[in-house]
This record gives sequence, C-alpha cells and structure tokens, in this order.
Amino acid sequence: MNIIKIRKSGTFYNVFDDNCYILYFFFNYNIKNNKVGFPKSSLNKVINKLEEFKINYEVIGDCSNNFKNLNKYSKYLKLGFEKYNKDIKYTNIMEKLGTVSDLKLERILMNIEAILDE
Repeated sequence: MNIIKIRKSGTFYNVFDDNCYILYFFFNYNIKNNKVGFPKSSLNKVINKLEEFKINYEVIGDCSNNFKNLNKYSKYLKLGFEKYNKDIKYTNIMEKLGTVSDLKLERILMNIEAILDE
C-alpha cells in the first residue's frame, strides 16, 4: 500500500523500509538498517511536507491522511531512491579520491573539468 507509516518509539518516530527513501529525499535523514528516525519535535515538519506533496501517511495510534487518487507516494519513492543512490555514488567516489596520488588526482580532475566544459 502506498502510505508512509510513522511509528512512535519513546521520544522518536521511526519510518521503515521503502518509506525511508521518501524522508531521505525531503530531509536527508540518515538511513540505517532500513530505518529513519527523527525526534518528536520534527513530527509536524514531516507531516506538513507529506501533506504539501500529497503523500498518504499514518502516524500509528495518532493520525493519518489519505489523498486517494492524488497520492504522490510512488513519485517521491522513485525520487528518493534516485537521490539516495546518487549520494552513495558521490560518497564512494570522494572516499576513493582521498586515496589516490596527487598526480593521479590531477589527471582525474582535468578529465572531470573537460567533461563539464563540453
């Protein structure tokens, strides 16, 4: 079902599985073990964003919103996956660049500049 389920856990709220990527897309929340957590103080910010972009949500034991056919869950799930994968690639490249020699780094940077100037 295309709905973000937000679960309260103490003073935090957690979102699991694919839903993580939507919150990552909007807020850059860290994804760890297929879970995103945020403090209780951020709940209104999260809900306001989900409502603004018409994404169905349910705060388990609290509230929910159903935009029916207007639900944009799938669109933002796709965008979240794309953003996350791009950011992971960027991080991996930056880590690798930190291990290469200065001469090799200079060649890499020249190639990147050439591609960007095309």
